[in-house]
Amino acid sequence: MTAPALAVEQPDGSRQYVHPLTNEKVPSVTTILKEAIAKPRLMGWATGLAARYAVETWDWLGELPPSERIEMIRYAHDRERQKASDLGTEVHSVIDSWCTGRPHENTKATAPYLNNFISFMMEKKPRFIENEVTVWSRKHSYAGTFDWLAEINGEVWLGDTKTGKRVYDEVGLQLAALGNADFILREDGTEEPIPDWTRMAALHIRPRSWKLVPIRHQDLNWSAFLACRELYSWIHEVAPEVLGEAA
Repeated sequence: MTAPALAVEQPDGSRQYVHPLTNEKVPSVTTILKEAIAKPRLMGWATGLAARYAVETWDWLGELPPSERIEMIRYAHDRERQKASDLGTEVHSVIDSWCTGRPHENTKATAPYLNNFISFMMEKKPRFIENEVTVWSRKHSYAGTFDWLAEINGEVWLGDTKTGKRVYDEVGLQLAALGNADFILREDGTEEPIPDWTRMAALHIRPRSWKLVPIRHQDLNWSAFLACRELYSWIHEVAPEVLGEAA
């Protein structure tokens, strides 16, 4: 996803949304989920990537001072993740520009993704109602941005476009949060009702394929997200004061 207009990146990498008229500040959906859900598989991926990086660059690393050598190996996964994130942002930007009729540069890296997005368009023939829209929940104090809302085969789908190697089940929580927000928040501060939707999906775009993956268990996903929101509040508001002075 491209950087949302109303979102502000924090020094620790988290993201807050700021209401342009009321100056209300709330955490983003993705920030809540990142802090509330443990992802042990990412730790395995990171350690494996660091090991491969060390083996593949062993001779070059040996020429560096030990402290620099440690840093290069330690942050190998961050560099790889940033590359994937940058590509995903670029692909989202190209797709959004294509959908809204704005000029864009289709690079060698993004061209295969756009081609498969066009293939999705030709087969499913979606009629886009909204693209890259921020939604806000005043009731539960969060905000986020969904990629698209479209009518497909007579049903309105709320969708998130994914460009990574696989789609993870947390997208169900993400979309549940977005779909159950209170209102759309435009860049000028206008608050509008969210159009009624009936289904949710992750659109998985890869260089050689695409899949529209329906999201099931919408009510359970919503309940689970609300639990994550409670845990996020505990982490930031309660946990720092849990331990009292030693007796």
